[in-house]
Amino acid sequence: MQITLAVEDTLSRAVARRLVYEYLPLAHIFEEFVAGGSVENRIPGLNQRALYVGPVLALADLDSPMSCPAALVGQYSSGLTISPRMLIRVAVLEIESWIMADRAGTAGWLGIATSTVSRNPESLNDPKRSLVQLASRSRKRLLKEAIAPRNVLGTNRTGPGYNETISEFVALHWNPEAARRNSPSLDRAIVRIAELASA
Repeated sequence: MQITLAVEDTLSRAVARRLVYEYLPLAHIFEEFVAGGSVENRIPGLNQRALYVGPVLALADLDSPMSCPAALVGQYSSGLTISPRMLIRVAVLEIESWIMADRAGTAGWLGIATSTVSRNPESLNDPKRSLVQLASRSRKRLLKEAIAPRNVLGTNRTGPGYNETISEFVALHWNPEAARRNSPSLDRAIVRIAELASA
């Protein structure tokens, strides 16, 4: 099976890759599109690809607590007959909430207490900020400097190695099976991805 990934950023790409490797072990990632923002404009073309080439996994962030995943998927697919091989999945509220949902893994990696990682990351107003704050407490200097900004009063929300460092954690240490227990939107995504394996 060949699968195409469409994501908003490099961190979402790391998560999408890990989910494919974990739940579609026989799949080959044929192509990746990193939008650098919303994937909405790519959905019509990706849907055609799903119809005629192979499955597509598109990941988006919900971003606003005032929205809901189903409404966002409906907006993205408006006017289209969506292929059953076109998976549009939404992280509530951001991809960082899926990552932090592996509470023990995140805490162990950062060297902080598991109790400091939210039990309900989908309820966080700003998951990225929450992850940066956790990293700022890390006893591991290199991780702390990479993820958290050096100047907390500056304009940078993240450190210079944020995407690279957390992507490495996702690839090597993140446990999606543990994470899905604390993230309903991730659990729904995993269910849909796994369905492709038996299709």
